[in-house]
Amino acid sequence: MRSAEFRSLMSTTKDSDLLDVCLRNQDVPFVIGSKAAWDDFRGALVFALPLSQDDIRIVGSARLGFSLKPRNNLRRFRETSDIDVVVVNEPLFDWLWIALLTAAYPRHAVFRGAGRWDQPGRSELFAGWLTPLLVHMDRKILGAKAAPIFEFKTKWFNALKEAARHPAKRHRDINGRLYRTWQHAELYHLHSLSELRTSLFGAIS
Repeated sequence: MRSAEFRSLMSTTKDSDLLDVCLRNQDVPFVIGSKAAWDDFRGALVFALPLSQDDIRIVGSARLGFSLKPRNNLRRFRETSDIDVVVVNEPLFDWLWIALLTAAYPRHAVFRGAGRWDQPGRSELFAGWLTPLLVHMDRKILGAKAAPIFEFKTKWFNALKEAARHPAKRHRDINGRLYRTWQHAELYHLHSLSELRTSLFGAIS
C-alpha cells in the first residue's frame, strides 16, 4: 500500500477498522521483503524467548513503508529509520512485572526520586506495555534479586539483534515493546491513529 492510498483510506475508514492494516494482520512487512525472511525474523525471537510467531508483529514505517507518527506526513521508510517490533504475550509480561516487583517493590529507595525508571515505567505499566531495554535498575543496590531482569534484558537484546539480520532493507536500529494483551496493543495504536488523523486532516470541529 502506498502512502497516498493509506491517506485516502483514513479519510473514509474508522480508526478501529484500520487496526488490521496497522497491527493485526500477519502480512510480510515492507522492511522484510519475503515470507521466508519474515519466518526467519520471527524465528529468531521464538528461539530466544518463550513466544510463538503469532505473538510478533512489526509496526510503523517498517511495516507499511511509511511513517504513522503524527507530523511526519506519512514519510517514507529510509535507511535511517528504525524497525519497531510489538510482542504480545501475557505470561511473559506478567513474569517481567513480578520480577520487577520482586527486585524492588515500589517503596524501595531505588524507586523513589526524580529521574528513576519507574516514573515513565509506571505509565507504561498502566497502559499494559513495557520496553524491556529501558528498564534500568542498579545492580549494586539490588544484587541477586535483580539478576533475572538483567538476564532477560540480555536475551531480549540479543534476540532483537539476531532478528535484525533478516530484513531485506537497510535500517538504523531495532526496538521492541512487550504488551500484556492484544487489547492493550490495540488501544495504544488507536490513540496513535487518532493523533495521526488530526495531524493529517486537522481537528474535528
